[in-house]
Parts: sequence; C-alpha cells; structure tokens
Amino acid sequence: MEHVVFHPGPDGSPAFRRFGSLEDAVRFVEHLRNVEGVSEVSVHALAPVQLSFRAYYKVEVPADQPVVDVPAPSEPMFEAVPVAAEAVAEPVMAEPVMAEPAMAEAPMPEPQFAEAQFAEAGAAAEQPSNGKRSLGFFAH
Repeated sequence: MEHVVFHPGPDGSPAFRRFGSLEDAVRFVEHLRNVEGVSEVSVHALAPVQLSFRAYYKVEVPADQPVVDVPAPSEPMFEAVPVAAEAVAEPVMAEPVMAEPAMAEAPMPEPQFAEAQFAEAGAAAEQPSNGKRSLGFFAH
C-alpha cells in the first residue's frame, strides 16, 4: 500500500512525497527530522476507493427564453367521485367485454397496375442513385 508524507517545504509551503511502503515513508520522516530539522510531519496511508458511476440528466431552460405566465384553470380537471364504504371493503372485478371488430373490405387494385408498381419499386431498390442501400419506408 502506498503512503504519503506531508511536511513543510524549504520555503515553508506545504509539500508531500509518496512512497511505495510504510518503511520507506518512515525512513524519509527520520531523514526530515534528523538531517533537515523538520518536526511537523504527518504520514497517511493511500487506500483505493471504490467508485461507481450513474447516469445523471440535468434539464436546463435557456436564459434568453421569455417566461410565459399561464393562469391556473378555474375548474378542476377531474371531478371527485364519492366512493361508498362497501366498495372499498370488497373490490368488484368486472369481466372485460370484447367488441366484435368491424372488418371493412378494401378495394383490390387491378392486377396490371399492382404488378407495374412492384416492378418499379424493385428496380429502384436494385439501382440506388448514390450507391447506398435504402431502408425504404423506415428511413424517414
């Protein structure tokens, strides 16, 4: 584990030095005390701290946008419905009602027109003008 020694520098400003082991840090403290006469020394262990990252989104409103004062509605948006005490005690499960779907018949295109339309679409898909393949309808 790494250790750091904090001590005042030669000009009096705060200084520090990192060491790979506690023994190396202690030897440096002995040097500071015995050779340089520095007594204001502290030794700290450097331990790794586990970090995790989370996505954070901040919403900002541009400062140059004018503030719009919207009055509060004079009537409530929803009406309060009184609930009977019996209804709270026993919930009622209603059976879903399935409506019959109404099927409308679409007119069928004439076969000659439909074939010509598919042939034109196939030719356009085979020969793109820019050399790239199109995704068709989903590209927009």
